[in-house]
Amino acid sequence: MKRPMETYRGDYFFRQGAMVFVNRSSESFSVSYHNHDFLELAYIAEGEGFHHIEDQVQKVRKGQLFFIPLGVPHVFRPTSVNGKPLIVNNCIFSVLLLPKLIAFASDPGMVTFLKQMEEGLLGHISVTDRNDRFEQLFETLYEQNARSMSGSNDYLHALLLQLIIELKRARDELEPAGPMQANDHSLQEVLQYVENHYMKELTLTHLAHASGFSERHLQRLFLQYTGMTWHHYLQTVRIRMSRRLLRSTSSKISAVAEQVGYKDIHSFNRVFKRSMGLTPGQYRKEARLSMETRQLMDPF
Repeated sequence: MKRPMETYRGDYFFRQGAMVFVNRSSESFSVSYHNHDFLELAYIAEGEGFHHIEDQVQKVRKGQLFFIPLGVPHVFRPTSVNGKPLIVNNCIFSVLLLPKLIAFASDPGMVTFLKQMEEGLLGHISVTDRNDRFEQLFETLYEQNARSMSGSNDYLHALLLQLIIELKRARDELEPAGPMQANDHSLQEVLQYVENHYMKELTLTHLAHASGFSERHLQRLFLQYTGMTWHHYLQTVRIRMSRRLLRSTSSKISAVAEQVGYKDIHSFNRVFKRSMGLTPGQYRKEARLSMETRQLMDPF
């Protein structure tokens, strides 16, 4: 017996000529099994649950990204009514936006991927986050979607293209390919080590011992693959993590600084303001106002 199904229309979400909409949803059993006339990228931000898509049921958890094409029925469900919430970040976009992204793309493989997406030749895709890249992009997508500023739409389109590129890269990693370059693989392990230990007293000497590389070679790798010095990269990771804590907790700023590896609150304040243009307190205030605005905008 066929289950009841709704069709979600893009006209409901795309306002004032926009072709991208971003929201954050706490999934429940009241959400209808549905398809839609737009494309969707859904990222599991928190919790665990299930994704019912066509005739499949997939276990889902934090860090997974799903691409859902036009007309494909699906719904996310939490594990139980009273269990831990299943939080999903959604980026939906009109198929009419793809010609613009195709015109901008120059890599032949990427152009082909976008054209397949436009022509409905891609099935649904499931990949896993790599070093929080999807999560970082969704954070910026949310921020831009909530603001009405000059160039916001173009900014959203550029971020969406980055997200699709990361989707393709992650999908390609699941398929048989040629051997990875040694430096690529080794640096990914180093970056993951930083992600796991940024809150500790991490020095280049410590990282050299942990990785087996010389300090000089590590400096070259960071500049080549991230465009940043080792010290700048570590600061970037710590500030990114501090922004999450400022948004999601009520911890004192001094406690946040300590949690991300800064023992001196003055150093933390200085680096944060240089990076974000705001003090940690100002950022927390703006983030809360932005969250309230998104909640008013979210129709899910």
